[in-house]
Amino acid sequence: MNTASLQSQNTGRQLNRWWYVGTGFITLLFGTTIVNVLFNVLGKPMSEEFGWERSVISNGLSIETVVVGISIVVLGFLIDRYGPRTPSVPMSLAFGIGLVLMAALPNSQLAFYALCVLIGAGAGAVNPVAHSTVVSAWFHDRRGIALGILMAGLGACGVVMPYLANLILDLAGWRMAFLIIGTLSTIIPASVYAFITRMPDTHDAERKSARTEGRVAGESLWTIATKYRQFWLLSIAIFLVSSATFGIMSQVIPMTTDKGISQSTAVAILSAMSLSSIAARLLVGFLLDRFYAPVIGTIIFALCAVGVFLMIGSDTVSVLVLAAAMIGLGLGAEGDLAAYMVSRYFPQHSYGRVLGFIYFLYAQGSAFGIFALGQIFSATGSYTAGTIPIVVLVAVGIVCLLFMGPYRFTLDHKSITSDTTATSTDESVQVPVK
Repeated sequence: MNTASLQSQNTGRQLNRWWYVGTGFITLLFGTTIVNVLFNVLGKPMSEEFGWERSVISNGLSIETVVVGISIVVLGFLIDRYGPRTPSVPMSLAFGIGLVLMAALPNSQLAFYALCVLIGAGAGAVNPVAHSTVVSAWFHDRRGIALGILMAGLGACGVVMPYLANLILDLAGWRMAFLIIGTLSTIIPASVYAFITRMPDTHDAERKSARTEGRVAGESLWTIATKYRQFWLLSIAIFLVSSATFGIMSQVIPMTTDKGISQSTAVAILSAMSLSSIAARLLVGFLLDRFYAPVIGTIIFALCAVGVFLMIGSDTVSVLVLAAAMIGLGLGAEGDLAAYMVSRYFPQHSYGRVLGFIYFLYAQGSAFGIFALGQIFSATGSYTAGTIPIVVLVAVGIVCLLFMGPYRFTLDHKSITSDTTATSTDESVQVPVK
């Protein structure tokens, strides 16, 4: 389907479909990754001011990511029922307001954890689920690169925000950093959802017709879970790899400064990881339009495992930068892979709830990795003991990808029967179907 025919579906406004990619990118620039960045950069001065142990900050981040997972699942169901705009506006406002309120945080761990819950409850809307649903619906061709550009917003957040947060921290303290960045995170995502984000009219017509009949379009999550083995294989792979990548990402700055490296250099290493994740998202998006997704994921996750080993085991800045870049490949690839593979293995009108559940496990994996690595440090005084478990998590995730099997749906959401061949829109790669 070409751009003109896609635009003709939107009779109310003649927006080019790439607007949904660009504005989604901007939303994710001020999205869920910002919490990890702020806790990384501002966590140490916060804990020093209040006299808290470092684990208080990491526990708060774990709580936030657990709640994010729940909000993502809820959002996925709401998107399939009501579309992306209605639930996303209030949720994105809750996310930003929670960050703003951190600027007035008293010396109370209970208040800190409560704000982490509020931020997490709204963070589902500034996670890629809503915008991935929109982009996948608009792009029957070039879907991989469109999703890659969209997801690059998360990586851009990881590159830009550490420097912005560190700059404000040096000039005005951690409270002002939360206030300024939180205000931007309140206004920008909510405005995008309120005034721009929408699905193609044909997609909305099917959704509304199903609601009129008292049902929800697409197959239920329970049916998906019992019918498609790929549902569990992809979910487990994403959970395990996110445990490894986010566990490491959450501790990059304290991990490197503990090795005698300066704070500014540690921030640069964290930014290298995020910069690599941007390149990975664009590269993976390009490759997904041409090659079989599980193979792409296998190669990148293997490189990520090597990066984890180097990050924990080395104290040389150049090696740490290389390790950060390799881990960034995994960070960038897993979101792209999940968003793309859901569109190729599961029905179109189940996309929101399936991707929502997978991102729920993505968030739970992140929380688990953050908590586990923090506890390993607390118990041993070092991150070294976490090397082998984290590498094993990535290895098992790779095995799951290798058992995914052929695609089940074409890029225009038609089911592939057992005696046909699944091809990409470019028809450049053919994947045999069992």
